Amino acid sequence: MQPVSNNLHKLQMFWAKTLKFNTMGIHDHIQENFIQAIRSLLKSDQSLVNELSELLHVSTDSAYRRIRGETEFSATEVAKLCNHFQISFDSLSNTHGHSVHFRYDVPGNDNESYLTYLRNIYSGLKMIHQAEEKLIHYIADDIPLFHLFAYPLLANFKSYYYLRSVMNVEEYADGYFEDADVPEEIMETGREILTMYREIPSVEIWSEQSINSILKQIEFYRESGFFKDEKTADTLLGEVSSLVSDIKSMCTRSNKIADSAGGNNFTFYACDIEIGNNCILAQAGAMRKVFLRHSTFHTIDTADHNFCNTTEDWIKGLIAKYNQLSGMAEKARNMFFQRLQKTIES
Repeated sequence: MQPVSNNLHKLQMFWAKTLKFNTMGIHDHIQENFIQAIRSLLKSDQSLVNELSELLHVSTDSAYRRIRGETEFSATEVAKLCNHFQISFDSLSNTHGHSVHFRYDVPGNDNESYLTYLRNIYSGLKMIHQAEEKLIHYIADDIPLFHLFAYPLLANFKSYYYLRSVMNVEEYADGYFEDADVPEEIMETGREILTMYREIPSVEIWSEQSINSILKQIEFYRESGFFKDEKTADTLLGEVSSLVSDIKSMCTRSNKIADSAGGNNFTFYACDIEIGNNCILAQAGAMRKVFLRHSTFHTIDTADHNFCNTTEDWIKGLIAKYNQLSGMAEKARNMFFQRLQKTIES
């Protein structure tokens, strides 16, 4: 999430420009879109006027005037609302498609930075979860991080791998994986992410190469002598196998939650070619955002309207070409997951 001061500077400059075009109705159109974006993120029991009144510390009459467009939002108010609802103002103001603004949180090299990374994921999922209309498309070059936290040792290993081999956290520079003390707060946040993700409808597109990353990381640690016990690698591979089996079960019932009384919330496609990069398209109400992987596991994201449209069209193209394995195509589903299991065994 960007600091309020950063958003404020950008918004002050933008409002100064758009005020020149009031006679063309551009400013009113942007404020209307902004209100609609906020409205789409509210739960059914939340009142837009009450939310604005509380967040902006104004009367309900003042909130109504802003909703009707009779009173303009100040730059400070827009920045506050953008940060609270995680709305990118660029997505509302950039309509020409000549540039795309991405958000990027500069990573650190300590446990707290990784915990912040996970907390940001949870915060984003929580915002999506609260929306009445919501959907996540996940194009998986490797296993989505959400799923790993269902398996304690595997989640611990992945976190340790990030901390030691990607972020180069000093306290993990030496020693064995089994002796490392990954903070419980990291694991707890991961479990909260898992629970939240399982409740959000999602479409995942995997290829047979989607499991290769975690397998190569385990093999690298085995060959490098980072495991104290040779059996640790085998135990981790066993958890990868269990994860794949559980994904297959989710496909069979079209739901990420076992024994769920709700409707289908999981759609799974198998891609015949290597995907190449993780890409997430998240929809929460009228707002959409694309997340792209950067520097192994960090992400850059944008809510740019044209970029989201292009990404959505690309995803629709993938879906049209490849096999849906959730809720149908039992033979193809069995064959796909059998191939994944054989890769793990080899």
